Amino acid sequence: MNFAQCLLSASFMFFCMMPITSIAQSATKGEKAPELKYALRVDFKDNVYASYVMEDKTIVNRMYRDSIGKQYQRKVQYNFTQSPQSPQPSGIEGQAIVCNIDSMKYAFFDGPAQLLYDSQNPKAATVNTEFPDAIANMALLNHQFALVYSPKTEVSDVIGVDQPGDIIWLRNYIVKEGKDALDTAQKFTWMHALKDEQAAWIADVSKQLIPGKIVIAPDSIWKRPIRLRLDGIDFVDTVEVRIAEYTKGEYVIEAVSKALTPITDDDARFFGIPAPVPIQEAKGNGTIRMELTSSGWVKKVTLKYDAKVTSQYKREQFTQDIKTESTWTLLGRYKWN
Repeated sequence: MNFAQCLLSASFMFFCMMPITSIAQSATKGEKAPELKYALRVDFKDNVYASYVMEDKTIVNRMYRDSIGKQYQRKVQYNFTQSPQSPQPSGIEGQAIVCNIDSMKYAFFDGPAQLLYDSQNPKAATVNTEFPDAIANMALLNHQFALVYSPKTEVSDVIGVDQPGDIIWLRNYIVKEGKDALDTAQKFTWMHALKDEQAAWIADVSKQLIPGKIVIAPDSIWKRPIRLRLDGIDFVDTVEVRIAEYTKGEYVIEAVSKALTPITDDDARFFGIPAPVPIQEAKGNGTIRMELTSSGWVKKVTLKYDAKVTSQYKREQFTQDIKTESTWTLLGRYKWN
């Protein structure tokens, strides 16, 4: 069994949205009718865990300076659970939500080649466990972590759960045991796949759209900073958020992103490129739509983004057009003692 196989084998939130109005009374002449407002907040309930499925489809078109093109696409499905850590760990500011990716399906298409993996049927896999793109998407499978939310409902940190096999254990294992077994590019792939950004990209269903507890009018627009990971590249933006619609006990919150900006502190790893390379420039836009039930649970999140990235390996410059569509769907919620 090779090193990568060893690593892989080792391996609710509520949105309360309630109309706030005065009790209906006969208004005297000249008085204004009470203004309709909504109270929004993210509320994690003790002793309740939620089950979600995330489905991501990414299509990439790459173009080199000599007009030679390359296209590949990836489909990933994660089933994961999350619940408030109990008791909450000491020494942190915020609320820790424990997350675990229980299973996943992975499919990568490069021309006629199809590379497949299903964690519930690993013997049928057609992908090599050392394939960098597979590692980048499988590394967190069954390695627990906790998202720490600030009072503003932002992911301020990603921590371990103080158990063997959690995200901190795996990071330390890569550093210590992988120093002789992995080359520089392999180690980069593993550590990039275990960054806070990857954990938040998969498990932060709120997408940081609600700034703590707010009371707003139905036509209000507010701004929120967000972070996204598209084709393994980290981006930030400030989105404009609004209540888009309400029908039959369900609300839709919509966020519009117009100026994606890449985080260039680290290099990026691109499929088919032998080594990590710096991002020269990037831009993009997209939308996020969040469906909420009248009781406040996140029912579904749909994210659609387009991004254009320019990079260079040695003397060969190339651009990548990235088209990503991701959905997070609530499968169920359960109480535990």
